[in-house]
Amino acid sequence: MAFSIETATLELAAGGDASALRTLVTLLQPRIEKQLVRYPLAEEDRRDLVQATLMQVIRRVGSFRGDSSFSTWLFRVTANEALMMMRSQRRHRAKLVEGLDLEDLGSLPAANDAADDQRAETSAAASERDARVRQALEELPEGYRHVVALHYHQDLGLHEIAARLSTTESAVRSRLHRARSRLRAILERGALGHEIAAA
Repeated sequence: MAFSIETATLELAAGGDASALRTLVTLLQPRIEKQLVRYPLAEEDRRDLVQATLMQVIRRVGSFRGDSSFSTWLFRVTANEALMMMRSQRRHRAKLVEGLDLEDLGSLPAANDAADDQRAETSAAASERDARVRQALEELPEGYRHVVALHYHQDLGLHEIAARLSTTESAVRSRLHRARSRLRAILERGALGHEIAAA
């Protein structure tokens, strides 16, 4: 719901007035808390994020120029803070196969960097694993491969990918989930194939 804050309060807060800053925090905290409920975060992370967002608002309130409503500006600041936290946590989530963390997808060189990869000093096991993952990525449909590349190689969040592909965040999330599932299946199939060949 849109709301407004008196210009005088914003100006005083931007100037560092302690009373205006307290008023601002009191007014904004419940609105920030309400917005953050929509993000899939642990309760402790959400509390930390409320404080981090309030600090950003206090630091940046002087940059509010009134081009949009204050509620829109606050929404953007809060969303940016939430997306940054989620991006930093993303690397610690699901595992693929044989301990391969999804974070490793971001560190794999693109196909045209294969020569550089061969020159790097890596163990035989790591090289084989990386090659298997690259091969599995090549087997993905182009739409899935593109989303994986944007997310892991270019480190873009769901919101940024959705904007780039002119689609919704939920569509990107769904496509990324399907891509990871397909990738996992390809890798598991490959692992089984290696075992059969060895036998």
